[in-house]
Amino acid sequence: MTTRRERKKQETRKKIFTTAMKLFQERGYEATTIDMIAEQADVARGTVFLHFPSKEEILAHWGEDSIEDLMERRHEWDREDLSCEEQILKMFHIAMEVNRENFALVKIWVKAMLSYGRKENTRLRNLFADILDAGQERESLKDEIDPIIGGNMLENIYLHAVYDWVSSDGDWPVEEIMATKVHYLFNGLNR
Repeated sequence: MTTRRERKKQETRKKIFTTAMKLFQERGYEATTIDMIAEQADVARGTVFLHFPSKEEILAHWGEDSIEDLMERRHEWDREDLSCEEQILKMFHIAMEVNRENFALVKIWVKAMLSYGRKENTRLRNLFADILDAGQERESLKDEIDPIIGGNMLENIYLHAVYDWVSSDGDWPVEEIMATKVHYLFNGLNR
């Protein structure tokens, strides 16, 4: 059970995060300052830094929330009746549903990650690696494949596809391209 103090801390963090994301959408990421976030959230500047050491950390938190949303829908893609390739494509589909609903934020996230560098986060890569590892256990994938490297390749496919999708203002067949790239990865390019 969480204490009153812990609940208050969580509420403050959520308020700062929500305020920041709203300001990023309204004013743009670059134009939004920590002072603006603090003022709009009605907290001290130091309180913002206590919860998020930088604006980049706020965006990284949004990325973490997106992965949490994907995990909450695990029952949709983590199924033994689906091949590894089908599981990954289902994950991509779910992620793109969330991305389409939050296009403006995804655009801000991509631009900020390109400008400031992506904070190292291995959760998505490890999630893909877990699927590949399970495929090896079921003997549907080769044993000599390193799941971490494969997971990294899948993460790169996803991130690059999202970048291309955002760069085209959402007018790019992102899921079709991801499916093709994943198919090439799983089936190889050899004859």
